[in-house]
Amino acid sequence: MSRRRSASLQAKHALVLALAIGGAIPYGCHAVWSLALAGGIQVVNLAVLQGSVRLVIAGRAPRPAAQLVLFLRLLLVLCAVYLALGPLGAAPLWFAAGLFAVVPAALWHGLSARAVRSS
Repeated sequence: MSRRRSASLQAKHALVLALAIGGAIPYGCHAVWSLALAGGIQVVNLAVLQGSVRLVIAGRAPRPAAQLVLFLRLLLVLCAVYLALGPLGAAPLWFAAGLFAVVPAALWHGLSARAVRSS
């Protein structure tokens, strides 16, 4: 088994998001802003999710507390999405693309981690 480690999910997400933002430039500032806003929400979401999962796995947080943290994370994401699409006026299509930029990054991360384990 190789000792080589794959890049973190956050780094891969940042790269995918940067490529998406670069691709949105011809569509104007509003598209870029909406994409970046959603990507930023996902960056914070991933960081909080990673921290809460580490607490659960390490057994440092009791189960009800861990469930509360995950529930609060969900509420914060939903509030951020509401604010972005409502009062802040993000473009829905570009905002959705920014939220879903984590999917190809997660697939890339999972496939590269599997390749490292199999070699």
